[in-house]
Amino acid sequence: VEAFQSQRDNTMHACGHDGHTTMLLGAAAVLKSMEDSIPGTVRVMFQPAEEGGAGAKRMREEGVLQKEPKPQYAFGMHVWPTLPSGTIAGRAGPILAACERFEILIAGVGGHAAMPHLTIDPIVTASAIVMNLQSIVSRSISPLESGVCSITKLEAGDAFNVIPASVLMRGTIRALSTETLLSLRDRVQHIVETTAATYGANTTITYSPDFYPPTVNDPALYQEFSKSVGALVADNGQVLETEPTMGAEDFSFVAEAIPSTFFMLGQGSGKEPATNYGLHHPHFALDESVMPKGVELHVNLALRALRKLQKGEPLEPVTA
Repeated sequence: VEAFQSQRDNTMHACGHDGHTTMLLGAAAVLKSMEDSIPGTVRVMFQPAEEGGAGAKRMREEGVLQKEPKPQYAFGMHVWPTLPSGTIAGRAGPILAACERFEILIAGVGGHAAMPHLTIDPIVTASAIVMNLQSIVSRSISPLESGVCSITKLEAGDAFNVIPASVLMRGTIRALSTETLLSLRDRVQHIVETTAATYGANTTITYSPDFYPPTVNDPALYQEFSKSVGALVADNGQVLETEPTMGAEDFSFVAEAIPSTFFMLGQGSGKEPATNYGLHHPHFALDESVMPKGVELHVNLALRALRKLQKGEPLEPVTA
């Protein structure tokens, strides 16, 4: 593990993207070795700035999906620590959430902590905003829909006896549809502005340049083709049905443009070090034993989809 540790002390990303890159490079090497027998074109796509930078959207804007021959299907995967190593999971429809990030600056009037009546306390305002935002999911969307609103950072002041003049807050909202996400964003905006006004403070709320749409597995592609390919590769001979997760993924920008499938690749059975810690956990570690499985899945999806397209055959479950 020490050989792969971050070059910056106390800093790591801990999401497995080094493993994803390695598996895709491995698949590219396998496909290149049999290039003359491949009935079509396979493109490997390495998304820059997957988290926060909408790298797949930038690539889409630059024409990655318009270059001839235009891709007709796309496939991706992510290592998943809560699944046993070597298993594969997926589902038709939304598998990962739409996501928006926001930053709220609350401007009040600072002063001595002993004289709060002479201030407009941004910490009290921020506290009220945090609590009021918790009503969004329970009272603003249908109980049959999924949503998340989390405040993940509060930054204010540096002295025990001074009420600061401002507070910085950061957070995220998540939903399984773009429509619900935009509805949540409207509610965040309204609650932040009206709560701040109640306490006499001013607010500025800034959103990310690009909110992420949900990652949606095309139902026909998944049920009629991808699921059976995954089952051929999985250690247990089947693709596990998984619930959607409220994590987000910029592969969603590809999946909203062409029929796509995104899989979860189990990696939670490693022991030294343990590989069942969650994504972004400080003890996250990649189970490197699953990387050949990822290569195999990439290669099988690409070759079997190409052969179907080349023969003009309908996508249907495949067998060994």
